[in-house]
Amino acid sequence: MYQKSGLPEVDDLLVCTIERVTQHEAYVKLDEFKDLDGMVHTSEMNRRWVRNMKVFLKIGRQLVCKVMDVDVKNKQINLSIRRVGEGQRRYKMIGWKNEKRADDLLQFFAKKNGTDIQELYKKFDDNIIASYGGLFPFFMEVARFGEDTLKELKIQSKLAHSLFELIQHRIKLPKAVISGELRMHSNKGAGLNAIKSAAQVVDKLAEKNEYEVSLIYMGAPKYQLKISAENKKKTEHALEEITAKLQGLLGGKSNVEFVRSRS
Repeated sequence: MYQKSGLPEVDDLLVCTIERVTQHEAYVKLDEFKDLDGMVHTSEMNRRWVRNMKVFLKIGRQLVCKVMDVDVKNKQINLSIRRVGEGQRRYKMIGWKNEKRADDLLQFFAKKNGTDIQELYKKFDDNIIASYGGLFPFFMEVARFGEDTLKELKIQSKLAHSLFELIQHRIKLPKAVISGELRMHSNKGAGLNAIKSAAQVVDKLAEKNEYEVSLIYMGAPKYQLKISAENKKKTEHALEEITAKLQGLLGGKSNVEFVRSRS
């Protein structure tokens, strides 16, 4: 797996693996860095852990630790377990799992294209990793902004295109979703026809403006509407666009109402 060179900074949260435990310390491997170890003193562990070290500090267990002190000259890293909140731990582990996903993608790409993985890692130098925060955030940027983002790697255009296609297939951008009940009322014949063709109208808008929409007829005058887009702002704009378009088709005395689902 890709590992950073250099040293972490004070207050960094790191994924670590327990390698050795003594009466007063736990020695861990810093999984995100090349050939770096750290130490957690019992004073930086939860009391429950100290009382049950054999249970909580098993060799091979992965933890999230906070960097308390860095001795640059001797490369000694002092860490804390108790100063990591549950929310921080959970968030860090999600990020770590995403990094593993990104690394698996890169290793698959290297094998498929006959490229040495270590040479490929060198393309992702620490400047790129530092700028984006990791492999996964970089791949997210590629998925969001397109193939040109890969120019930073300075690899052959054919390889860049192959990597872009793989990223598109494997990395799915998170989407903002709005869902709820759409109600349309009209007493005019033309308005009633517009209601019947509402799904076609909405589909055309979605295709034109690049968002996803689902409109399911639930029985007059109700439809189940679901809108998905790359961010909340775009979903809200899409909702306004859809309701305005339908209101215009139905006419001034008609009514278009959207009731959001509770979620």
